[in-house]
Amino acid sequence: MGRVIALSGPKEGVGKSVLAANIALAWAGSQHREVVIIQMDPLGRNDLNFQLGLTPPSVASFIPTVQANPAGLGKLLKGRIPMSQWGVGLLPLAGKRAEALAVSPRVMAKVMGALSESYDFLIDVDPYLPLQIFAFDLADLVIWTTLPHRAQLEATYGLFTELKNLHFPLEKFEIVVNQSNLPGGLVPREVERFFEVMSKRVLGFLPWEDALLECANTQKVLIAETLQSEWVKALKPVLMKIAATEPEAKNWDAVVPPSEFAEASNFVWKDKSQGQAAAPQASAVPAASQAGPVPPFWDDLKGKIHKLVVAALETERIRIADEGDASGETRAKVISLIEGFLQKEPHLAMSRQQRERFAQELADEILGLGPLEQLMRDSSVNEIMVNSSDKIYIEQKGKLVQLPMRFRSDEQVIQVIKRIVAPLGRRIDESVPLVDARLKDGSRVNAIIAPLAVSGPSLTIRRFSAKPFTHHQLVGFGAVTLEMIEFVKNCVILRKNMIISGGTGTGKTTFLNMLSNFIPSDERIITVEDTAELKLMQEHWVRLESRPPNIEGKGEITIRDLVKNTLRMRPDRIVVGECRGAEALDMLQAMNTGHEGSLTTIHANSPTDAVSRLSAMCLMGGTEFPMSILVGMIASAVHVIVQLTRFADGKRRVTYIAEVCGADGLKVNIKEIFLFKQIAVNERGESIGYFTATGNVPGFQEEFKFKGLNVPLSVYKPIDEAQKRRELLGPAAASAPPKTS
Repeated sequence: MGRVIALSGPKEGVGKSVLAANIALAWAGSQHREVVIIQMDPLGRNDLNFQLGLTPPSVASFIPTVQANPAGLGKLLKGRIPMSQWGVGLLPLAGKRAEALAVSPRVMAKVMGALSESYDFLIDVDPYLPLQIFAFDLADLVIWTTLPHRAQLEATYGLFTELKNLHFPLEKFEIVVNQSNLPGGLVPREVERFFEVMSKRVLGFLPWEDALLECANTQKVLIAETLQSEWVKALKPVLMKIAATEPEAKNWDAVVPPSEFAEASNFVWKDKSQGQAAAPQASAVPAASQAGPVPPFWDDLKGKIHKLVVAALETERIRIADEGDASGETRAKVISLIEGFLQKEPHLAMSRQQRERFAQELADEILGLGPLEQLMRDSSVNEIMVNSSDKIYIEQKGKLVQLPMRFRSDEQVIQVIKRIVAPLGRRIDESVPLVDARLKDGSRVNAIIAPLAVSGPSLTIRRFSAKPFTHHQLVGFGAVTLEMIEFVKNCVILRKNMIISGGTGTGKTTFLNMLSNFIPSDERIITVEDTAELKLMQEHWVRLESRPPNIEGKGEITIRDLVKNTLRMRPDRIVVGECRGAEALDMLQAMNTGHEGSLTTIHANSPTDAVSRLSAMCLMGGTEFPMSILVGMIASAVHVIVQLTRFADGKRRVTYIAEVCGADGLKVNIKEIFLFKQIAVNERGESIGYFTATGNVPGFQEEFKFKGLNVPLSVYKPIDEAQKRRELLGPAAASAPPKTS
């Protein structure tokens, strides 16, 4: 494995190609290893061909081999690249600009990876930023060549600022000033002062040398002709730096730079290797959490730089709010400080991608919720679960996934929890180890710490879509059919009392939110919730939210208190986010006393279970009603139950829509109107089934007509189940016994 040295500069004409030829000869002679100069000139000028006396092929000429037989590329290059008498070979990008445009970063990486099997090489890269990014990512050392002109130095400053923003370690760059003694140029001391501002020193000042021009015109290289020239002597520190540079292991299949190359390179070099840009692949894990392993010093370095950044912010009197700071200006300032402190860490064994990840993660830690911040930015993440500092799970597309990311310690988890609850006037500590809260975006938060949480502080964040799902989206997800939606919509308009039942994470709140938006806009709606999650579109909407007790244990306002209060607020509709206790009795009484069309959710696994749970919650209210009276209240108050289920593959579906048809003694009669039948599980673990009506017509069918709603009897007709099985499973599988999860 040889060294990779890149040579570039702020502008053309700085002498980097001449420098490359002389360095290559000295390198090949001292290391006794052949060296190849790769000229990355997108215009195909290849000015070293004549000087080295070579007629080489180009990278573009190997494109067919890369595409057809990449395994044999190394041997082919070994036989095709001509070598000069000094042990130096040459490989230009292309012979002309049209050919250069056909070379993609992936082709270039394959060629260079094959070269590394036999050669050391220098990359002579022209000052086009996309090409420079590519070369600098690969280089073990970058020789930055400039002239002692103010315009050149100012261009260098701008480019180094850009490179710093791209997370390149500036210690990788060494400055060489060419033609340093030309009349009218800046003197060395002025040049040195300029680079001191960037905390850089000049590695070498190369004087003007008349013989360089003569060598270029006579197929000679100065270092092979006149070892005692002042120019060659001044080159010695550069050669010593190269000799002291240790080569780094490279994954040649993963060296293509990320988005900044793809976005910026089209004006010079377009990636045509795939015909077009590859579409991003859907993943069960957010992109931010898929990064590879980090160095062992990662956490210690984070702790050290965290303290330095906070101290710097205090010095500049920049205050970070308890709830975090989303200001783009503040975040940019924090990342700039992090980058500055990273640049001061000598010989830091981190790739550019690792530096970028480090800066983003530490900025998230200082300004936001640490490792959770990138998850909060991912709209596809429905729930975030922190079991302990090193166990973070998410729910995405209905699946639970453990992430490789982690907190540094339990203390960091507690600090994140405090950052969440402090703006709400809440606290969490040993005396108050359990807290419920809500983030600015409406996400619901539950946190619990020691002594209640034995395995470490636990945090659960339930996230909600910024824009509620519409019924069209739910139909598109396969959660329900349009016919079923039309039925429940008409039930809402008919002012039927409805309960949405389901287990945890089945989408009850989502469905309730969708259902609530069918309420006519001229009605007064009052919602009661433990944590405000509903997002109705109607104007005449009053939101009520319960309140936990304060630190002294006083001031609690329960859901039951709010449900009672709604009866004094002249509601047309009462929507309770979730019935989970004694408020169920008050809700039933409201439903039975003229507040038709009320909606709520309940935790239960079937419509029958929902009725049983409703009975149990009423008893929690301390009622002295006999059970027969209670059952009668439920049977007369509740009209429709919608049951939701989350299947093993993560899909959420409406599995039952049932009518409550009165009571028979202590039993509430339930009649299924629609249901979902699962008939199989495919090889990918996905549930297969179909929605169908049962043939049962609801007892309030005639009421639809009186309200002017068109609900035809045909909607209750069951589908042909045998035909549906054949459609889903095929003729052979349809006759086999059903395979269910």
